[in-house]
Amino acid sequence: MLRLKLATDPRWAELVEGNIQDVLTDHAYCEQKAASSAISLIIRYPDLTELVQEMTALAREEMEHFQRVHNIIIQKGFTLGKERKDHYVNQLATFIRKDGHNPHLLIDRLLFAAMIEARSCERFRVLSENLKEKELAEFYRELMASEAGHYTLFIKFGS
Repeated sequence: MLRLKLATDPRWAELVEGNIQDVLTDHAYCEQKAASSAISLIIRYPDLTELVQEMTALAREEMEHFQRVHNIIIQKGFTLGKERKDHYVNQLATFIRKDGHNPHLLIDRLLFAAMIEARSCERFRVLSENLKEKELAEFYRELMASEAGHYTLFIKFGS
């Protein structure tokens, strides 16, 4: 796993349980953004055939995750709600070079995506181990494995 400097406190799961509607809405939008990011890489780098193939599969998988989260939202009697700004992602994005002609821009984007996926993996592990609602904990255990594959995919292309 990417060695994240700070681990998520397991007590965070208690905050999640107290705000499950907001967390599920945020999670759904994160899945949608991950799919959009994969599509963006396809559009920016159409000549990188292997990248295009992998990002196509990733976009499809992320939208499946979006649908699964949305189904949980519906099952709980909630609606999707409005998207909120993600301060963590926005702050992280400030480190991506802005020069569109820089050959290292792809590396920046891949590392950015890997870091986001690694944090998601780590947080899903915390949820899978600490949520009282067993069905939701199992759901996050499944997604944790998926996210681990995602961040390693981005690392593979970035190296």
